[in-house]
Amino acid sequence: MDRKTAKQFIGKYVILDEGNEGQYIALLEDVIMEPKKPWRALLRIKGVYVYPDLNFENLELVKPKLGENDLFECSGHRVEPLREEYTRSYNDSVTFSLKQKWDEIQQINQDSELLLSLIQQELRRLHAEYLIFEDGYIYYQLVKKGRKVHIYNEEKRETLPIDGCPFEFEIKVDEKWSKALYQSGFTFKLSSNREVELSKGETVRLNKSQFDPYRILINELEVPSLHALEKGLQKLGIGHEHSVYCHNSLLIQLLHSFSKDQLTGVNFISYANSKNQFVVQHYYERKMIDDGEDVMYDRFEFTSDTGERVLTTYANQFSSE
Repeated sequence: MDRKTAKQFIGKYVILDEGNEGQYIALLEDVIMEPKKPWRALLRIKGVYVYPDLNFENLELVKPKLGENDLFECSGHRVEPLREEYTRSYNDSVTFSLKQKWDEIQQINQDSELLLSLIQQELRRLHAEYLIFEDGYIYYQLVKKGRKVHIYNEEKRETLPIDGCPFEFEIKVDEKWSKALYQSGFTFKLSSNREVELSKGETVRLNKSQFDPYRILINELEVPSLHALEKGLQKLGIGHEHSVYCHNSLLIQLLHSFSKDQLTGVNFISYANSKNQFVVQHYYERKMIDDGEDVMYDRFEFTSDTGERVLTTYANQFSSE
């Protein structure tokens, strides 16, 4: 604001800009003019116009440095006219500016979630999604309870039966971690089909990437069920790389008990491309039969935000559905 305008705004509201320390609403009480020097403003603080920047480094909420009715002198170049009516109290202005800051952070969070989702989709398309989780492992010791082998996590003090575990383990072979599937007893089978016998107390680990709900769902589906899902996706012009969210109730049940012999429920999956959103309801039934063929049933109900609907189903035999 120049000197001429400043004189016209004496006794009126102006905005004081303190950079990352916020912007304040103030009454311009006087202007200080000296020959050959920039003019200065004498302000009476009346409110907060823009809340100070948040401290992301220390995760601290910085409070306004100027309080109600503080008298503040500053260079005139930091003062601008307020071109709107101001009726709030100082406290109301603080709460309003905090709400504006909240909205800014919410938008940043939403944008970040979208970008993270797009990155994960691209990594999935490139078959490199594991990179997101590669440093995340859960370590277990092999223990025996009665006649059965269990895995024990020291950190969580949690013991789980290993028989029927659907996840791929990693075991130490020749001082290197190698992927292996559990067979029986203390025996694991490597991807090369070589069987390795471990001992009680030895350590095995699980890559947390296997706990990604969508990945677990895809790995759990039998080939015909997977084809049923992919057929529906293909009809809608999308693929696995477009998945953005998966509520996998099957995973939740598996984590509660590896040995449960009957699982029923619904999974909710959402997909998105640059133009549309899609929701899939996946109804499933799994029943393990000791002396016969297991019951496998999957029904996928697809709905797009344009109202388009697709239904695909797979069942290997009669089920309760």
